[in-house]
Amino acid sequence: MNENEFRTRYAASQSPVEASPELKQRAVCNALQEGTAQHAGSQAPAKGAAPAKRPARRRPRPTSRTAGFSVGAASLARRWAPAAAACLVAGALAVAGIPALTSSLSGSPAITLDEAAARCGFSVRAYASDGSAPLAPGEGGTVAFDRDLGYRFRGGDDYKVSGFFSGCLFHVEGEGIVRVQAHLTGGALYRVTFEDGPTDPDDPRMGELASWKPTSRGTGEYYGGYDFVGSAMRDGESKLSLAKLMGATIDVSADDDPGIADGTTSFGLWTNEGEVPEDVFNDSQSPVIDLFDGQTLTVTVTFEDGSTSTQAIELHVANFETEMVDGAPRLTPRLAADDAEASTSAKSLYGTVVEAGNGPFPFPLDDANDRADEVLPASIIERQDDTWRATVEVDGAHVDATLPENALTAADGEIPFDFGYENPDYSYTNAESPQRLTAQLAMSSPSLSLSDTLPGGKTLGDCLFVIGGWLGNARYLDKCSREVWGYGYNDDGTLTSNDYRYASTTVTVRNLGDTAVPVWTSVLYEFALRNDDGTLDVVRTGCDLDFEASGDTLPSDNPQHVVIAPGGTVQLTMVRVLPTYVLESDNLVLVPTDNGSLFSHAFALGRQM
Repeated sequence: MNENEFRTRYAASQSPVEASPELKQRAVCNALQEGTAQHAGSQAPAKGAAPAKRPARRRPRPTSRTAGFSVGAASLARRWAPAAAACLVAGALAVAGIPALTSSLSGSPAITLDEAAARCGFSVRAYASDGSAPLAPGEGGTVAFDRDLGYRFRGGDDYKVSGFFSGCLFHVEGEGIVRVQAHLTGGALYRVTFEDGPTDPDDPRMGELASWKPTSRGTGEYYGGYDFVGSAMRDGESKLSLAKLMGATIDVSADDDPGIADGTTSFGLWTNEGEVPEDVFNDSQSPVIDLFDGQTLTVTVTFEDGSTSTQAIELHVANFETEMVDGAPRLTPRLAADDAEASTSAKSLYGTVVEAGNGPFPFPLDDANDRADEVLPASIIERQDDTWRATVEVDGAHVDATLPENALTAADGEIPFDFGYENPDYSYTNAESPQRLTAQLAMSSPSLSLSDTLPGGKTLGDCLFVIGGWLGNARYLDKCSREVWGYGYNDDGTLTSNDYRYASTTVTVRNLGDTAVPVWTSVLYEFALRNDDGTLDVVRTGCDLDFEASGDTLPSDNPQHVVIAPGGTVQLTMVRVLPTYVLESDNLVLVPTDNGSLFSHAFALGRQM
């Protein structure tokens, strides 16, 4: 068994906090006054590591800037400067430490992206979720956000921990940008950088990348610091998207992140607010993307000369047309007709610029980048039972498998059985080539030896199945084992629970046919407890860790397989972890994996230890 057989579950709770319109209005007024004072002096430094420098993109050239607002921003000054008397109320300037801007923007006229760029000297541009290209403006000069239509998440309880990475990305374009500050009224912002994926099979990043998933978050040496890692093939090359959650407010300088100066660093919208239905498989994003509707994204940039410009963008949900690209649907910036078919449209966001001018960042920076130095908790895997009842299919129904008393063989005996295996010569392009073959094998003389540490002085990372089946990520195996089975692996090689032991099982296997047989040792047999009525409870308390083979073996392209020569005999020793109570049971049996799993024979190992 490997980690792909585990199911992800986790429970956590978080309650969203909402501000009243009156509180939001007071917060905006005070934030603007404080923002002007902060801008006159030094502000808190930005957190977070900087990605590598990337090629520059075309950016709009800013208009001339002065110490005050630029020409054309007079209306902005009037809208963002309420009467002074209304700003004297300072008792509740923020909700959960973050002021809200939405209420002051309601009813504001839309500003096209080009007009906003002319006023501010920068543009907020949406970017493709795979990092391939900037997106064209949407209808009416709005910011039309892409979304990864292939992204799936479990929702439910795990949503509170992992949240939803929308794939709605944007970057800031402008000349001379040295600092970017942004705030989202609902949810949070994450930073995304794109880089080429490893291509060398021996590159240690390759295995870690292939095994990355929310349950392994934080365990990798190379990608353990990211909250989400995506990979895709683009133009025949592997491309990675590396996402790091930053917080509801971000403050990033070009010194720490050069990508904000040339537009190669993008930011995305994330949330874990609200309640997500348990069944989100067929419509995974729609219940969550709606949570961004009506939120406000405020972006402020600081230029080399110290001047600042700010834009406020209201977010709205809409259906967009899709088009097929390389066999997969991709969003376009065109709004879909009301009667558009579901297969030709998808829900996403667009942003309308409602404020644009040369003002400072109107929010406090006390909590800026507050999530940049932590990694989201990995999704927790559900605890599994030690055993599962073996069944067989009879007349289309599954019934308990039974093993009669006369089907038991002593440990010093031999059991012939049919072993099913994948045809090494199978090809999808050759319909006449069978995908699965059957070989006649015989197993004999099973024996067990127990130890407190891995045999041969090996570490967990040295074990063959950890290298191959878990792609070398021993930390992830340890995490899964602790959550699923209840024991882990100490640094000295011992187990964290005295209720489990390392069990080395040695069997002799003969190939009764005249064709070489590749054997994946992990599926060669199962341990089980035979009940008094003959039913079997198969033991699953861990995965195979390591094995050794001697005898009539042939070279194998798969290090996890043993190829038995025609008519040959091999001795196999496999290491796995078993519970002490199973090892001490009188009912312990070893069942060769017969083709079709009929459980027709088994070795009686009870109290062999």
